[in-house]
Amino acid sequence: MHTRRQLLRSLSLAGLAASPIGRAVARAPLPTPREPRARALSPQDMDDILVGCAYLGCGGGGTLAEGHAQLADDLHAGLRFELLAVADLKDDEWVASPYGIGSNAPPSETEKKKYAALLPIKGDAVEASFRLLSQFLQRPFVATIAGELGPWSTAAALSTAARLHIPTLDADRVGRATPEATQDSIAHAGFATTPLAAVTGFGDSLILEKVARGSRVEDILRAISITSLGELGVTDAALSGHDAKRPGTLVVGSISHAERLGKAYRAAVSMGADPIQAVRAAGSGYFLFEGVVVDFPWKDEAGFLLGEVIIEGRGTFRGSRYRIHYMNENLIAWRDDQVSVTPPDLISVVDTRSGAAIANPDFTIGQPVSVIGFCAPEIWRTPAGLDVFGPTHFQFNTPYVPIDRP
Repeated sequence: MHTRRQLLRSLSLAGLAASPIGRAVARAPLPTPREPRARALSPQDMDDILVGCAYLGCGGGGTLAEGHAQLADDLHAGLRFELLAVADLKDDEWVASPYGIGSNAPPSETEKKKYAALLPIKGDAVEASFRLLSQFLQRPFVATIAGELGPWSTAAALSTAARLHIPTLDADRVGRATPEATQDSIAHAGFATTPLAAVTGFGDSLILEKVARGSRVEDILRAISITSLGELGVTDAALSGHDAKRPGTLVVGSISHAERLGKAYRAAVSMGADPIQAVRAAGSGYFLFEGVVVDFPWKDEAGFLLGEVIIEGRGTFRGSRYRIHYMNENLIAWRDDQVSVTPPDLISVVDTRSGAAIANPDFTIGQPVSVIGFCAPEIWRTPAGLDVFGPTHFQFNTPYVPIDRP
């Protein structure tokens, strides 16, 4: 199934469009000196990171295929990827966060016809937004920050950094993938995320200097993404090293955490062991359910992929049903109508046969699946964190139920 990003990418690669915004991905890498403070990432490291992000993406943050596609041209061009610890930033250095906003839902035929006359840019909208914000602020950025953990979301930050010959911070702003911009550690720490730069997949570009209140960022960007087939590159949250290092500003070490999960999966597969249990153990997670998919209704609404996946239990779970509701990302789950997991804790649905994480809504009827979960970062489990990431924020009439409750 083609997502919106895949549709625009396929049109661009077919040579149907040209735009001064963006870049030629096949350009040769510059012979620049490497950042001595950063760790070089091998192609295998990159793959492990994306695989780990597929679990931590909770069904969202793009697909693993999109993440690989995002990096393929960069790897072919010989670009280098590096990871920089937050603690190694200098106080007077600046960083910013490039990411994409959109729905995983495929575009409708009506949408395809409506936007048929608009040609997608050849370059990358996320990278273009990063360059635009740097130009607007007249400030060079020394590293990128991943907006969230997701196969495509994290790949976008890694890719932008590699093309600009800078590292990516070993951190992100959520510790998982999330549906709304309001679930953001930087805003939670009291920092403004504006000014921001945005570039659509069609080449429209804008600077948003300020908003009436923080929640308006989500409203405005989501509305723009709807008119852009879900392809919107954004860069915001320009931070000094001094502020980035302040405890609670970022979810520190999260890229390395994703890498550990990906390595656990790879090691288990190579040894013929159970990759699901290996990933669960590597992330100190929980095995929640096992069964087969019996239904997965979904719809595209207001720029979000809204749906559910319903699983009929097998094995020790025979006789039970598990239901997961998602808004781009998996948010809340019930077992036999009893609440099982609530946001902000993580829910990941995986294929029981391969152990691979499944992106919403890429299920099939009768597919054998397992459900695993992980604790959310501690900042989201506080009263202030639950205000923007707890079940009541998403209109669920239930209190937060910690996944690690006794």
